[in-house]
Amino acid sequence: MGDIIKKRILAVVGAACALTFLATGTANAGTNSGFVYTTDWDPGGKGAFGHDGDCLTVYDDQSDGYAVEIHLFRMSDYKTIAELRTTQPALSHNYQCFGSQVPENIKVGVRVSLIKSGDKFSGFKYNLTT
Repeated sequence: MGDIIKKRILAVVGAACALTFLATGTANAGTNSGFVYTTDWDPGGKGAFGHDGDCLTVYDDQSDGYAVEIHLFRMSDYKTIAELRTTQPALSHNYQCFGSQVPENIKVGVRVSLIKSGDKFSGFKYNLTT
């Protein structure tokens, strides 16, 4: 009779530990943006935010003289947290992580812009979680 009670107690304690681990693991889950495209008629640029490492990537997909930049901004005040730009205005790619600059578990947005002579064609994605 004593062995059955011990097994039940161990099963309950094990289940409680597993639930605690799962609950803490999912509480910090962030959101990746997927690709966000510029809004020109034939999107010449795209970028993405990855919450694991807080990394930005940006692509300039066309040889059109425009550069592409991505901004990660805080939803609460729209301030830029991190930004990244293509280094050449034609068929280039850039990638960088900003882990120390990006606070955890806040709502952020991503803006990807095609830029030339002050003109901007920007695509957005909102309410992502870091």
